[in-house]
Amino acid sequence: MNANQEKMERFTAWVAIAGGIFAYLNVVLAGIVTQGDFTLTLDGARMLGLPPEMRELFRLSMFVDLLGFYFPVLVIGGYLWHRFRDEAGAFGDMAALAILLYVVVGVSGAAILQTALHTLGTLHDGADEAGKAVAESIWATVAYFSQRGLWWCEGPVVLFWGIIVGRQLKQAGWGASVLVPLKIVGWCFGLFFVFGFFPALGNLTNGMLIIVVLLFPLWMILFGLKLLRRPELRMGASGASLSSR
Repeated sequence: MNANQEKMERFTAWVAIAGGIFAYLNVVLAGIVTQGDFTLTLDGARMLGLPPEMRELFRLSMFVDLLGFYFPVLVIGGYLWHRFRDEAGAFGDMAALAILLYVVVGVSGAAILQTALHTLGTLHDGADEAGKAVAESIWATVAYFSQRGLWWCEGPVVLFWGIIVGRQLKQAGWGASVLVPLKIVGWCFGLFFVFGFFPALGNLTNGMLIIVVLLFPLWMILFGLKLLRRPELRMGASGASLSSR
């Protein structure tokens, strides 16, 4: 393995670990704002009625969301595409496009929410009752568009990416500590997409979301740690196996 490859792998590992930490921080901040009732973010009256400092805390959680659930996954996805490009072939290219789409729709949703909350919150604070009602309706529309629209679309692409990546990691010798959480995360993303289409299954949808936000960061941390500690799982091992054929 040359020095550039080793630097790339160490960079990916540390980004994955940091991403997992930021993702958990996002969950903590969102939990503080909502007091554990995540449906609050869909309610315009309750959300815009929060104290300004709590609204700013939610905006901060959206910023941390980008640093946890999205930008690091782009790095991880790029590394894995490069790592398994020859073995995965066209499926690997499809998986890379899938994880890129995940990041695009996820970043879009978070950016829309944090921007809209600042604008609508300011409007809500200084408006009369009619103005407050308009701001609350706009927030509810924006929140549903982002969380039940853009973020809902993440489900099938992450499931597809997880299936392809999981297969390649298994063939490369990665253990159950990384493969099992990845499989659970992928299928929970997929079920979140399916259940989210039916309003009557709201509790199941929220359950899948909770599993994802708790387990996906753990997977990123485990992936990063394993990449740092197991040099035989890195690109050099792939080159050795190819040369021995």
